[in-house]
Amino acid sequence: MRCRFILYGLVLVCAAATLHAQTTLSPDISLIGDFHAFTHNDDSRPEESEKFNLADPAMEMVVAGYLNPFSRADAVIAWEDENAEIEELYGTILRGLPLGMNLRVGKSLLEFGHLNPVHPHAWSFLTRPLPHEVFFGEEGFNDMAVRASFLLPTGSAYTELMLGVLKGNALAGLDPADTLSEVRRNPGFFGRLGTSFATSETAELALGGSVVNTVYKVVTPEVDSTTKAGEPDQLRAWLAGLDLKYKNKPSRYTTLQIEAEGLVRSNKQSDGSNLTSYGGYGYIDYRFWQRHNIGGIVEYVRVKEGGEDATASPVETDTWRAGLFVGFAPVEETSLIRIASHWTEPDGGDGFWELDLQFLFSLGPHQPHNF
Repeated sequence: MRCRFILYGLVLVCAAATLHAQTTLSPDISLIGDFHAFTHNDDSRPEESEKFNLADPAMEMVVAGYLNPFSRADAVIAWEDENAEIEELYGTILRGLPLGMNLRVGKSLLEFGHLNPVHPHAWSFLTRPLPHEVFFGEEGFNDMAVRASFLLPTGSAYTELMLGVLKGNALAGLDPADTLSEVRRNPGFFGRLGTSFATSETAELALGGSVVNTVYKVVTPEVDSTTKAGEPDQLRAWLAGLDLKYKNKPSRYTTLQIEAEGLVRSNKQSDGSNLTSYGGYGYIDYRFWQRHNIGGIVEYVRVKEGGEDATASPVETDTWRAGLFVGFAPVEETSLIRIASHWTEPDGGDGFWELDLQFLFSLGPHQPHNF
């Protein structure tokens, strides 16, 4: 209930600002509505299996605008499963700093690869790729950070270096499963180097590499008078990725896009051993007649986790998924219909199919799809 009042208050404040503020300070306000219907034959979800299901709607409100010619502010408030939360809230100084630096402060989807900073409603497919889901969680690589970026002098290629300090919540998926333990995170560090260049008059290729590192301590609290708290175990986590994006747009009505990313996660234990997991995905998306698209995606992840206790051997699991997707904008990009089908092969389990239908609409300049 409190979240609901907060959301309503933000809407009223933003509306008042739009009506009464000076034109140069009035923010852009947008609303994205997201509706899903789905079915599957996954035995682990018997209450939904092989029947028509309607998911609860999701909503995203974007408030963004320039504070002055040198800086801007962005806020994204998400509403899902009857809960409102601040998905992103950050300010950016775009120019005026030494060395041509761009500085961003706040909570945001960090630029780990090409896909992570893009909101799900702007993807061509409907489901977060398996490596991102496992390594970043359901909300993606989202953390409080101070991030600086610099343009490098590389001639006709556009090359950017990013460096940042994180709060340390981004790698929450690396935390131990022991619910009796307390996790104390140290600040993490983020870096990315990316470059893009034209391969022809209509095509462009972008390449990049990203890395994030954090140190955290696991403390086992004192349970009772006979059980003493353990000494903190200091662990170190690394996550690195390489990404590629190719885009060819021979006309305003036709676009071919290919994107792929590989990720490696290393979690160093207190005994000096490493648990290394890895995964990747790749997709192809062909857009035609300007408002239609069709494509396919392949995903894979191998996860290595510690055993139930210190003496147990690590456990490895493999999962892969493949899918097809189509999209159609009936009139323009303010509304969009998508259909996606996936086949998933979990480790040690039976494969299952999923079928998902999505309808999106947008009020305001923040559109659900880039055409």
